[in-house]
Amino acid sequence: MADVVGGLAVFAVVIAVGWVLVRTGAVPVGSDTVLTRLCFYAATPALLVTTLAAADLAAVASVGTAVAVWAELLGIGTAWCLHRYILRRSAAESMIGALASGYVNAANLGIPVLVLVLGDATAVAPILLLQLLVLTPVTFAVLDTATRRGNPSRLATYTIPLRNPLVLAVLAGVTINLTEFNLDGVLRGYPAQVLDALGRIAVPLMMLSLGMSLAASRRRPPAVSETACRTRSGGRGARGDAEAMDRVEIPPEPAHDAAGRRALCWAVTWKLVVVPGLAVALGLVAGLRDGALLMPVTTACLPTAQNVFMYASRYGVARPLARDAVLLTTAGFVPVVLLAAALL
Repeated sequence: MADVVGGLAVFAVVIAVGWVLVRTGAVPVGSDTVLTRLCFYAATPALLVTTLAAADLAAVASVGTAVAVWAELLGIGTAWCLHRYILRRSAAESMIGALASGYVNAANLGIPVLVLVLGDATAVAPILLLQLLVLTPVTFAVLDTATRRGNPSRLATYTIPLRNPLVLAVLAGVTINLTEFNLDGVLRGYPAQVLDALGRIAVPLMMLSLGMSLAASRRRPPAVSETACRTRSGGRGARGDAEAMDRVEIPPEPAHDAAGRRALCWAVTWKLVVVPGLAVALGLVAGLRDGALLMPVTTACLPTAQNVFMYASRYGVARPLARDAVLLTTAGFVPVVLLAAALL
């Protein structure tokens, strides 16, 4: 427990450094976008390749991983029913509400948190594949149908996950592992050294970029047109809809109405309480006890991914809900993770 608290304290300091750099003008506003792109296209893929290439894949495909995947699926499914049939939201709003309640930030925060709590980030690979290869296309299909929005580049939209560097990195790492390919034997080991060097900077860059984004959130230009928002979030291939990547600037949102506030409260509660509870229940049913439960529960505690805000912005649906769910769950997940680490 003390190690986890100490590790989170170190992360908090690194995040604070990023915040200070922007607030003091040492780096310009928007620098976090550069760092997130660097993580997305280079550092995080390198980390995933090197981690999975040397991982015990039997452990990745463990009962704990299955519990984490099913907890997320059940969390999203039950949240959709809640928003649709109890809160009486539209189908599109219910889709965003469901994602806000269960779609976790597996890359930017999932990797460093799992490294800190478990000492290994391999468990994040199935979650990434689930979200990018299954949940993202399903989300597009539902929102396209619900909003009746024509999409002239439908094929490009639905193949975005297949062009995502994180997905390609996971597939490359698993392939290297299964074929027992020796990276150290290629070109005197230089490619392996490059991947290792890039992978080592992934976690600190993620934390710095998070701090910079928090500092810049109130200092960015006030607004851009809705057309520009859609272009920036959906018109550049994999970058537009990648896992927690490019930040999207949108016009100022109206305040929540009563229904919106109620939906937000349920989404945050579902993400920070219900989904971790589902992970515990499923884990116990699967025979996991004590420390074995920590991996699926930690994964379930992760905050809502920024992707949800991007999807809401792209389709013009429930944007305040998505925006505030990302903010509140990011602020609130640390106590939940600490509680899980203390108990398990």
